[in-house]
Amino acid sequence: MDVLNALPADEFVLAFTSPPYHNAINYSQHVDKIKGRVDHWKRENVSYDEYRQFLTDRFAALMRVVKPGGYNVVNISPVGWNGERMALPFHFVSWMEQIGWKFKEDIVWEKTIARDRRSGVLLQHPYPGYYYPSLVSEYVFVFQKPAAKKDRENIYWNRTAEEKERNKLDLSNFQGEMSKNVWKIRPLSPQENLHPAPFPLELAERVVSLYSYQGDAVIDIFAGSGQTGLACEKLGRRHVGIEILKEYVDYAVKRIQAHIAQTKMF
Repeated sequence: MDVLNALPADEFVLAFTSPPYHNAINYSQHVDKIKGRVDHWKRENVSYDEYRQFLTDRFAALMRVVKPGGYNVVNISPVGWNGERMALPFHFVSWMEQIGWKFKEDIVWEKTIARDRRSGVLLQHPYPGYYYPSLVSEYVFVFQKPAAKKDRENIYWNRTAEEKERNKLDLSNFQGEMSKNVWKIRPLSPQENLHPAPFPLELAERVVSLYSYQGDAVIDIFAGSGQTGLACEKLGRRHVGIEILKEYVDYAVKRIQAHIAQTKMF
């Protein structure tokens, strides 16, 4: 919140993030586990009302720094707690609309996972009422900051023809999966990233390329391992990432610096 409140208004064309999923992961204890201070991490007992306030405070502050017509894209999923599946994404949309964000699109990120983790119950009890589908998807919700004039409620109204041409998208495969609101992208395995719940770099690259132009400023308010920042670096966007755990910050900076160094070699 301190960083968000210190940033200039109407600065960012795109915000992309994946917020903490209620109390599904205890990030501080995950860092302690990495450092060998604990054997395993435990969930925190965070009330849903407290969690809602945590999110709405930050996404309200985010609205001030996003340009009118700019986008706020959020990756989010239902969470399980005490044997119940909480409909977090569906509540989240309502919370965002109350803040003033305009709902634009609902995209389903389908994870290409081979194993059916919840099918055992039905295999043991092959009767109606025992079906629990495997969880292989998350949501990518697209919100927009309203503009004073409808013809400026977009990110292209003031772009030159040269700028548009320079940012022209490759549509050679567009009529396949990419043109639909179900995106099939492989999730990361635990060995591929220090963070316990990173979204794939491919997901970040797709969002950044579709909802911003080269040179635009992009922000991730829950930066984690820096996937959004790395995608922006690869695609020529300026970027700001906010993260409270130093271990994740160090890891993100190291990865982004490695990409910059590699790019300078060619």
